[in-house]
Amino acid sequence: MQAEIKGATIVQSRTTRSYHYPDGNYSWMSLIIFPFVKPPDVILQPSYHLGNCWSFPGSQAETVIRLAKEIIPRAVTIQHISKKVSPTDKISSAPKDFAIYGLKAEEEKQGTFLGQFTYDMEGFLIQTFQLKNESSELMRYIKLKVINNWGHPKYTCIYRLRVHGDPSSSKNSVDDHANKR
Repeated sequence: MQAEIKGATIVQSRTTRSYHYPDGNYSWMSLIIFPFVKPPDVILQPSYHLGNCWSFPGSQAETVIRLAKEIIPRAVTIQHISKKVSPTDKISSAPKDFAIYGLKAEEEKQGTFLGQFTYDMEGFLIQTFQLKNESSELMRYIKLKVINNWGHPKYTCIYRLRVHGDPSSSKNSVDDHANKR
């Protein structure tokens, strides 16, 4: 049973700093002026608004997400805007290649490799990737490592990241029930 895990938080100490636009904190890319520097936490919130993304300098970054509870991770979903709503008709700031790792503890450096994937900028704006987690280990943290983007020279943007998996409660309840006998 796969379920989106809610209540996750960003581990700020394990997250690349946000990009600060040289023009200040506001974007002139649309008629509506909106704050453009968003904290990494924005990737955990549902939003489909232009500019409501976490942007970081260059094309490489990482963030660690503390899940609300331990899960057996099964998939991740990455979201970016479509070319149709982009003021430039391009989405070169979208992540291209990225890797996912599962961690049992916050201080764990590398974690368990769960797969490397490519976000297809010609595909759907919401794309789900099945993880390669054959060990069925419970994880409390997920690390997203962005390897490159689709060519933007200054920054990369992620609009949303969702983690899907099997909750630990089903495994624990079976173990607890067996231990009570």
